[in-house]
Amino acid sequence: MKKTGMMWGLCVAMGLSTIGFAGERFSASVFINTTTRAFSGNLGTARNGSDFVSYLWCASTGSGVGWCNAKDASGVTASCVTTDAGMLETIRSLNSDSNLQVLYDSTGLCTYIYVATGSHFETKGP
Repeated sequence: MKKTGMMWGLCVAMGLSTIGFAGERFSASVFINTTTRAFSGNLGTARNGSDFVSYLWCASTGSGVGWCNAKDASGVTASCVTTDAGMLETIRSLNSDSNLQVLYDSTGLCTYIYVATGSHFETKGP
């Protein structure tokens, strides 16, 4: 039940953050919470950041394994792995202008992966 509430909270927060006017820009630096085992951010914001430390990415293989990794500006890292078909499909929809939100368990398995792409997310610069 607690995890369901957290997912609803993330969805509501993302929904409310996208309400606005045309041309709105949404920057989200890499955020990691090791207590709740969650990480999130915009890939474009992570790439464009001036800290030269942060990263946020996911990858998958043709053999049905995927993983996501994050490092915030203070050097905290988080990662998880999945073999879930739905999560792999979500990972494969990720692009350089996406927002990524991930929850994981104490064993390092991804339990929730959310990807959103839209004109309001910061795009990756050169």
